[in-house]
Formats: sequence, C-alpha cells, structure tokens
Amino acid sequence: MTPIKNGTTKQSAIGADPLAQMIRAACEDAVKAVLNVTEISPRRLLSIGETARYLNLCEREVYNLIADKELAGVRHGRRLMMDIRDLEAWITVHKAA
Repeated sequence: MTPIKNGTTKQSAIGADPLAQMIRAACEDAVKAVLNVTEISPRRLLSIGETARYLNLCEREVYNLIADKELAGVRHGRRLMMDIRDLEAWITVHKAA
C-alpha cells in the first residue's frame, strides 16, 4: 500500500470513498440477483421454498426428493426444514463428471 499525502494508505482512502462504496454495493447486489442468492446463506436450516430456490427446483421436486429418501429433512414442530450441509453434499454427489 502506498502512502497518500495526508499519511493514510491508498487502500484505506479507497475504502472510505463513498462512490467506491456505492459501486461495490451495487456490484454485490447485481451478483446476488444474477446468482439468485439472498441473505439466507448464513443460516444452516432452510425452508422448503428456500431449498427449492437454492437448488433451482420447484417445491414439489424437493418434496419428491425427501419422499424418495434422497434428502433428509429436519422437523421443527410441523415445519420441515432442510440442512444446507445436506444440500451441499447432495449437489456434490450429483455433479455431472
């Protein structure tokens, strides 16, 4: 990092630039929109609807995968949730070579 006249570094000066922050935020939003990523990713358990969006399937297909024992659900009362780690493992197993 190169120092700037006032003693700050170039990287910290760029990070403090409001225009750069706006551009970075817009780029992140655009990437999330294109990849269909939402803010749910830090959570471990997903609803069936979130699971369907994550796998790019319809909800009926997710229920069929559960009924066929290809995916295991986690019950929370009457609600059925899916573990994101199980989804990642399922994706890995079903990747085309």
